Amino acid sequence: MRYLILPLLTLLMTMPAESLSALTLQAALARGLAANLDLRIAATETPISAEQVIIADAIFDAHLEVEAETTAERIPTASVFTSDSYDRLREYTGLASLSKRFRTGLEGNLSLEAWRRTTNSSVTGLDPQYRSYLTLDLVQPLLRDAGTGANTADLRIARQLQRQAGLAFLDQARILGGKIEQGYIEISRSYGVLAMRRLARSLAEDILAGNRRKFEAGLIPVSEVQEAETAVAAREEEVLLASQQVEVAVNNLRDLLEMEQLSPSALSLAVNGSPADVIEPLERGEALALALDNRPDLEGQRVELAVRDIRVAFAENQELPRLDLAATLGANGLSGSAQNPSFTATGAADGSNPFLGGYEESLSRMAEADGYEWAVGLVFSQPLGNRAAEARTRQAKLRKRQAIDRLRRLENQIATEVDNALTILNRSLERVAVSDRFVALAKTTLDQEMERLKAGLSDTFRILDFQEELIAARIRRINAMADTETGQADLYAAVGLNLERHGILPVLPAAD
Repeated sequence: MRYLILPLLTLLMTMPAESLSALTLQAALARGLAANLDLRIAATETPISAEQVIIADAIFDAHLEVEAETTAERIPTASVFTSDSYDRLREYTGLASLSKRFRTGLEGNLSLEAWRRTTNSSVTGLDPQYRSYLTLDLVQPLLRDAGTGANTADLRIARQLQRQAGLAFLDQARILGGKIEQGYIEISRSYGVLAMRRLARSLAEDILAGNRRKFEAGLIPVSEVQEAETAVAAREEEVLLASQQVEVAVNNLRDLLEMEQLSPSALSLAVNGSPADVIEPLERGEALALALDNRPDLEGQRVELAVRDIRVAFAENQELPRLDLAATLGANGLSGSAQNPSFTATGAADGSNPFLGGYEESLSRMAEADGYEWAVGLVFSQPLGNRAAEARTRQAKLRKRQAIDRLRRLENQIATEVDNALTILNRSLERVAVSDRFVALAKTTLDQEMERLKAGLSDTFRILDFQEELIAARIRRINAMADTETGQADLYAAVGLNLERHGILPVLPAAD
């Protein structure tokens, strides 16, 4: 099956260039697929779904966060450890963190924090004081949300939905192609009927003209003239009705092709062709096999089943208890300028403090892991009863069952479409053969009756009646031929090859 993504811009036609002034069926199909606005709307779903894939994949992108903060405090105090009436503190803090979620479920956060603090406290050995912290936090789920299957579920679903969007567009193109072909056939049918109605009117007008001459010569009564005049009027009405049907059919096709004007004279119509010019043999078994391989809506339903499988697996994973392995590893450093506190050991203010230095010293000591921290532990949680997760799993399984039933229903529907198309095609072929005999017999009868009229052995009523039978026979043949083409078109639409049949080949991207 040639599926995957089908953006509108990649719908290229491998066909010879043709002028729309001679609008063949192939050219009409090409124009409709390129210009039909409904199809363009459907095509937009493909890039929309492609963006959703990016959104789903973006949860695994690294995330940078930067904070900067300044804090100042002045608190009235009655402490004996300061000569000031206030405790004063000013702090400058900076934090940069880089976090990332991995496809295994691991969540990591690497952060660097630094601050500078000044105070008027008499018991602080360093002022200003600098601290630097480098911390790595890791959390790895061990049960729920563990593994690539659970953590890439949304991404895999998004990719499947992207495929579905392309297949839906392909199917709409197939349906549109079928409508255009049916519209073309309907114009051919109605235009052929119009030609026959005009011929019938012309034949009645010839009889009327002849009867008037004969009446003027005193050869026939006036009733013969009136009979012919009535026939001309009736056949004029039939011409108008046939013209109406042509105009409606043309308007319908014009709408599909998004054309402002369309004249039947621009179409390559064939209403008196032979079945041999139309029929391309296709047996039922072959047709069903082709449909299973080429129908985009069928493949789209298979994709839907794959989506449901992913959702079931994810729902089952969410039934598990949460057990996370959490670990923290950190290093820190301290530096600052010594001050002479009121309560220190001897020599504390004479430069023997091991943490003297500027901010860079705190970074250096942090890098040497002069100060450090680490922690490892397990976190367990589980809703008592776990009813919500179990209900979601049951929902997911029921929706999967729906998808399976829809797939089977679609397969049965396609088989019915194939059978109906073959029935229309085969019975229409039989009708063409019968109508050919009927046309030949009606023409022979009319010719014989015309000879009798010349010999004075017939009358206007009988001639008009035999003309009607011949015209009706020819219209029946036109309808039978149109139904033959309809059956053939329906058959190829049912197997998903109606565009390829006319040399219009969508160019699909390669599989990932």
